[in-house]
Amino acid sequence: MARRGTNIYHRADGRWEGRHYIRGSRKYKSVYGKSYTEARIKLDRLRNEVLVPSARCSLLTGDILKMWLESRRPRIKESSYASYRYKLEKHLLPYFGDLKYSCLTAAVLEQFIAEKVSAGLSGKYISDMVVLVKNAAKWAEITHGYADLIRNVALPKTVRKETVVFSHDEQKRLLNTINNDKSGTSCGVLLTLFTGLRIGELCALQWGDIDFCSGVLHVRKTVQRIATYGTESKSAVRISSPKSATSIRDIPLPPFLIKMLAPYRRGQGDYIVSGGKAVTEPRTFTNRYKALLRKAAVPSLKFHSLRHTFATNALQQSFDVKTLSELLGHSSANITMRVYIHSSMERKAACMNRLSALI
Repeated sequence: MARRGTNIYHRADGRWEGRHYIRGSRKYKSVYGKSYTEARIKLDRLRNEVLVPSARCSLLTGDILKMWLESRRPRIKESSYASYRYKLEKHLLPYFGDLKYSCLTAAVLEQFIAEKVSAGLSGKYISDMVVLVKNAAKWAEITHGYADLIRNVALPKTVRKETVVFSHDEQKRLLNTINNDKSGTSCGVLLTLFTGLRIGELCALQWGDIDFCSGVLHVRKTVQRIATYGTESKSAVRISSPKSATSIRDIPLPPFLIKMLAPYRRGQGDYIVSGGKAVTEPRTFTNRYKALLRKAAVPSLKFHSLRHTFATNALQQSFDVKTLSELLGHSSANITMRVYIHSSMERKAACMNRLSALI
């Protein structure tokens, strides 16, 4: 039986066998070990021996990174390309650009990680950059036969920040302010507080996306400002499909929310946030949202805290994790559990007090 993605098998005789396809020969070459680790080390050594020796690669690491990114461009969303290119130009090319690809070793990549950690970048952001470099190296091995010397570099640990939500009192003050303010901003905040929409999804939402007869909200689009390349403008507002396939979803709206939305309702083609035919970009809406928070005299939390607040309220009302995950548009329930399943001290105390029933 092989370990997933490794091409290393546990043989019937107890040994571990690693197999590598020799390009051009149409044959596999095998290595053997008493343990999985021994077989993996030997297989890595074999791969580097049969591939083009690093010394024969005259390209710079910057060349490999740029070639890899352009090879990916036709198959990824414009926003993903912009994000990758920003990381390349901001961090990776200044560090690795003039480095001979033959010198891109595990030690060099680990030093990059250490320096970025010292610079205060988040573990998640550093991991994203390391994944780009590793993917480029894997592409160089598959496409050009250059030995991948950074295959086994581990990603840095990421520390998830504590989820910040609005308290019940703050939610009441916010709702009171919304009831006295019939702007598109108030409508958007109301919707997110009770559906958990992402800010881009909210800005792309039109009144035609809500079926008031069946009480269902259809999430099909998102809005974001992204960097543009090869044009005169440096950035542009784009309306596209949401971040993942699971983000395309239908959200049932409860009767009380349908009733609360009725006074804001406009034409089918009007955007809910802008109140007209023109779309409002997330950055502009964020400024209006913060002004509404000041008016309500509540803390200036990020807009995403409304999404966190919805999820927290849903769990307190005993929503099952699978249902909540689908409402939020997460790719799996594990993400929902990792982000939102946590207990306050009050809930822990309440659970512990239930033990009194045993006495």
